[in-house]
Amino acid sequence: MPEIVCFFSPQSGYAYLGHDRLLALAAQHGAKIRWRPVDILTVFAESQTTPPAKQSPIRAAYRRSDMARFAKLRSLPLNPSPPFWPTQSAPACRMIIAADVTGHDPANYVGAVLKAIWARDLDISSIETLISLAGEVGFDGADLARLAATPAIQAKLQEHTAEAIAAGVFGSPSYVVGGELFWGQDRLDFVSAKLAEVGS
Repeated sequence: MPEIVCFFSPQSGYAYLGHDRLLALAAQHGAKIRWRPVDILTVFAESQTTPPAKQSPIRAAYRRSDMARFAKLRSLPLNPSPPFWPTQSAPACRMIIAADVTGHDPANYVGAVLKAIWARDLDISSIETLISLAGEVGFDGADLARLAATPAIQAKLQEHTAEAIAAGVFGSPSYVVGGELFWGQDRLDFVSAKLAEVGS
């Protein structure tokens, strides 16, 4: 079975815009997605990338327009200037990892967290919000929160971040298929082609 390693930040607008399409491509190619939420500020620092929130006003205005275009193309709701962005994303990273290590497929939870920021104006730095979102996708949010607070899950987040840096990741979302890195949800056509190649 081919695999897609998805490195992302739970507060990434472009990860939100590409999420449904990523799931569809994985289903189309019979691929497994390995979810790797990361400490994106550490990734930015290691790659000397300017975080979106610190980009120039010109770049920020373009990003908002670009996201709106993609949202329209994909028929997705979007607030391009959400009230709780940027935010502290480590709690969401740890909750997603907790779901993953307990054997749940975190795909729908990842989608719910991304949508919470970009379409529902919710604060994903709040553990109460994260617990509620977990319940919406059928998980026991309180149990996940207890696990997410443990040193083992924090260590997993650090491992994912180190893995991203070693793979050459410099932004979110980034996908690795067959050892090849693809940055950005607008590269999903290339991801699809690579999945066809490694799956043949």
